[in-house]
Amino acid sequence: MTYNEFRTEAIAKLRDCTDVENPDFEITTLICHICSLQKARLLAIRGESIPEKYLPTLSEAVERRLQHEPLQYIIGEWEFFGLRMFCGQGCLIPRPETELVVEKAIELIPKGGHFLDLCAGSGCISVAILNNRKDVTGTAVDISPEALEYAKKNAEYHKVEKRLEIVNMPLEEYLPITVPDCIISNPPYVKTKDVDAFPQVMKYEPRIAFDGGHDGLEFYKTIAKRYSARFLKDGGFLIFEAGYDTVREVEAILKYRKMETTVLEDMFGVERVCIGKKTASK
Repeated sequence: MTYNEFRTEAIAKLRDCTDVENPDFEITTLICHICSLQKARLLAIRGESIPEKYLPTLSEAVERRLQHEPLQYIIGEWEFFGLRMFCGQGCLIPRPETELVVEKAIELIPKGGHFLDLCAGSGCISVAILNNRKDVTGTAVDISPEALEYAKKNAEYHKVEKRLEIVNMPLEEYLPITVPDCIISNPPYVKTKDVDAFPQVMKYEPRIAFDGGHDGLEFYKTIAKRYSARFLKDGGFLIFEAGYDTVREVEAILKYRKMETTVLEDMFGVERVCIGKKTASK
């Protein structure tokens, strides 16, 4: 079977899968990943036969996708902030809207500073920051040991593991050894009733990475109350990713803590990031 023949048959199958928006892209991605090809090379050899050793893995990958398993889990990685990030069962898939959190953290963390990444998951935020700021250190905290295995792998792959402490602990119990200059978090922020209505493809990702309680604000309240006063330097920043329908409520939570706030839109024009600056203690 040639590459073109496989692509044509697989694309036809994926067109019937409700959560696949771009079958051509997904099949091309699977072929390139499994056969270790660049897209330009695939185009050049599209009329050639696929080596027999790859056919079972390719067929299995298509079947997994037809069962609504995310493409990112099947290939075991995804690009985030221009970097290769490993991901899979047990961790949230890195998403482009989260890159704005990284951009602001890179900008706001002072020289030689330390940041705290709460609900860190795969560690994509921490690793991206450390990769771009060689002068800073960070601590990534999450309750999920499965997700933190990916955080460890990503940190090691990008050679930032010596500057990133990884802690498996609930937010309510963690006591920072170093008071951070910046707290960053992309916490679970979907309302419980909305998680129940997720499409099949998103149900592969861990529910605890999405479910923010009945109002989607449970983790923001915990972090703002527990960390902003005791575990953030004066003049430091708290950078939150938030849901499109709750970002202003998150802003209100930070204002209640006497923080100066800013709300920013993501690449899709959606209000997505809320920043709080801690004013100096009097």
